[in-house]
Amino acid sequence: MSSIKILGETYTINGRSAEVSGLIPDMSADIYYEVVRLIDGKFLFLDDHLERLEHSLAGAGILFPGKDEIKDNLRLLLKSNSLSQGNIRICLQSSIQNGVHLLCYFIPYFYPSDSMYLEGVDLHTYPHIRPTPGIKKWDNAFRTSVNSYIRDKGIYEAVLLNSVNQITEGSRSNIFFIDTEEQLITPPEQLILPGITRKYVLAIAKSHNITVREELVSLDSLNTYVSAFISGTSPKVLPVKRLDNYRFEVANTLLQTLRDQFELLIKDRLSTV
Repeated sequence: MSSIKILGETYTINGRSAEVSGLIPDMSADIYYEVVRLIDGKFLFLDDHLERLEHSLAGAGILFPGKDEIKDNLRLLLKSNSLSQGNIRICLQSSIQNGVHLLCYFIPYFYPSDSMYLEGVDLHTYPHIRPTPGIKKWDNAFRTSVNSYIRDKGIYEAVLLNSVNQITEGSRSNIFFIDTEEQLITPPEQLILPGITRKYVLAIAKSHNITVREELVSLDSLNTYVSAFISGTSPKVLPVKRLDNYRFEVANTLLQTLRDQFELLIKDRLSTV
């Protein structure tokens, strides 16, 4: 894990607690992971994240430790730290030298401000194709490069472009567009890492009879869309003000409905371990 940063006093490894200062990243390891949000000491969509982690591990030859074992580690992590808010990374780290380790720890996070939700955020495109889009595996070279790109551009998020200038997803989010007919457009699930927040946005859309089209959006067609937003663990449902040189309407009724309904959903999806 590149220049790993950990919050709190301790992390957990294979069911025991250890001091953060003693963690030495194994840069040669294969790392499959999830990032779960902690709100007032409760986990958001925890079982969804664990199911996706199990899916990621299925083709990697790494045994999924089971939800109960992971939850035991999370329980220990909360007990040994004084943090009740933030993001927690759950990862299975595998290497020839050290075998497989289950680690859980708090990581730095940046949640959008109230003004970002009101005014929207700036995004910029970044040419990149994930080798295994449905698998959440750490890609150190990509993460280092795209993080530098985001900092240099002064943007909230980078949006990935495939080889024919079609938009797939954010570097750590999913993306949606709203057209003039109040339809929701988002890239097909099989071409992206389908986010947990995305899953619930689509469920909300279905329950409100909102038409959803799963298709790739070309960069040169962005001027045909009215609004856009990204979804993810940290941003939740976040309006986009601008993508490259294309501007979008932030005060969109459909977008606001999805935001409001997602906030209501959160209250019912928090759980303890």
